[in-house]
Amino acid sequence: METIREVTEVRLAVLESFPPKLQITSAGNVPTGGWSNPRLSPLVNIQAPPDGIYDFDFAADPPASPATQVISPIHAVYVWDSFPAGVKGVRVNAAQNSVTAWLDDRDRQPNRYILSNCGGIKRVVFFPRALGPLGAGESLSDAQLEYNGSEGQFVFRGADISQEQTILGSLVSVTLQPNADAGGLDFALVLPPVQLGSHARQEFETLGIKIHSRGRVIRPAGAELTYEVMKLNGVAEDIPIL
Repeated sequence: METIREVTEVRLAVLESFPPKLQITSAGNVPTGGWSNPRLSPLVNIQAPPDGIYDFDFAADPPASPATQVISPIHAVYVWDSFPAGVKGVRVNAAQNSVTAWLDDRDRQPNRYILSNCGGIKRVVFFPRALGPLGAGESLSDAQLEYNGSEGQFVFRGADISQEQTILGSLVSVTLQPNADAGGLDFALVLPPVQLGSHARQEFETLGIKIHSRGRVIRPAGAELTYEVMKLNGVAEDIPIL
């Protein structure tokens, strides 16, 4: 028995039975022809995975005699009797990769966004809600935004972050420099809705806006705000909560 070369697809289906059973169907590739007895083997967990993702290894028996030297498809099915109630998805592992399928893709939302461009914004990381251990006074609903740009590095949490739903998507904004006598600087991030489907990450493009306000001492005629719009390359991810 050997682990197959790579996994190409994983599908989940809850079978109508009592108690319900989870059918895991996976497809992949092996390096040659002649492989047999494909199977999915669950990894033994001492305790339930904190992210609800259970691991399976995809293995098969290599050919015992000379075989065609061509990458060949292979598939396996595993029926999980009385699967745990906390299962959120299944990850199938091969020699070169892993593929995760989620039990209910409709409920899967990104919990981290990473954005960057080649100009005045080096990196922005946004967490819509808190992950991991909480500090004093923090709650699970508190967002966090990390900004690294030409103005410096900043970390904003909770009430320091403004979020509102607009026709453009979610508008997330923070104050980089308060509007004092010299003028202020805010940063706004436009986040479109991102559906992850059966994937752990999705790439997308969006906009970041630096909002410059004039100082309070001198107020000449004209617009009090000017906008610097930048294209951002983003990755939306659903990462495990540790």
